Amino acid sequence: MTDSSESGDRSARHVWSAGRYPAMAPNMLPAIARLINAAGVDPGNRVLDVGCGTGNAALTARRSGADVVGIDLAHGMLERARDNASLAGYDDIDWVAGDAETLPVPDDAFDVVLSNFGHVFAPDSTRAGAELRRATRTGGRVCFTAWSPNGVVGDLTAVLTDHVGSSPDDPWSHLQWGDPDFVREQFADVAACSFQRRLLEFRYATPHHFWREFAEESGPLSPILRRMDDDEARAALRRDAVTVLEEWFGDNAIRVEYLQVRAVIE
Repeated sequence: MTDSSESGDRSARHVWSAGRYPAMAPNMLPAIARLINAAGVDPGNRVLDVGCGTGNAALTARRSGADVVGIDLAHGMLERARDNASLAGYDDIDWVAGDAETLPVPDDAFDVVLSNFGHVFAPDSTRAGAELRRATRTGGRVCFTAWSPNGVVGDLTAVLTDHVGSSPDDPWSHLQWGDPDFVREQFADVAACSFQRRLLEFRYATPHHFWREFAEESGPLSPILRRMDDDEARAALRRDAVTVLEEWFGDNAIRVEYLQVRAVIE
């Protein structure tokens, strides 16, 4: 994640700090609850939340009795996280500005390192993965979530690449982390690595509403869409995207597939 002042080559990490993300954040709460449960966060554990955004994962870990540090590149998101923590009555969470590729923490410092759709947007995947492991003590757990390339985000990305020519950003890069084979390559030296396919339900009245908020205004596709200055091209893209979304829509929700990963460091 980045501030809006960050250069264009980091725009993929800017998406979650821009637009309407705070309004979307509640959609992520079920994934956060599952992630904390998978991590086995216990009272007294030292927990790092990488790409903490508005602080929901960090707050959930803190409610479990953990000693928590939240890191994000976006100062605006850290301010929101501090406000949310204050509202919840927690003034003992450390909120730190930092990059997933160069985490400002010591080696082996945490029992649990979390990333809820956070580190996946770092341009250098290998560095980001190595940093998650570096910060985790021997026997500790790295637990994260990533959008699935086989779910609705992957389908929308395919539509995007059909409509958009060359781009400074690779819209597929963050989806690597949703592929277990890629994760195994990045985490080849861990003691154990387990995977679970999960679904989130993003509640919207129509697929059009989801496309506007998740793609055009704040989601992982928005940096590329913002650079499209042809209204007819944007309309054609929206039309094809909504057609895809209809396949994943039911009961006023878009079903969004993601991968949950739990790795034990040795």
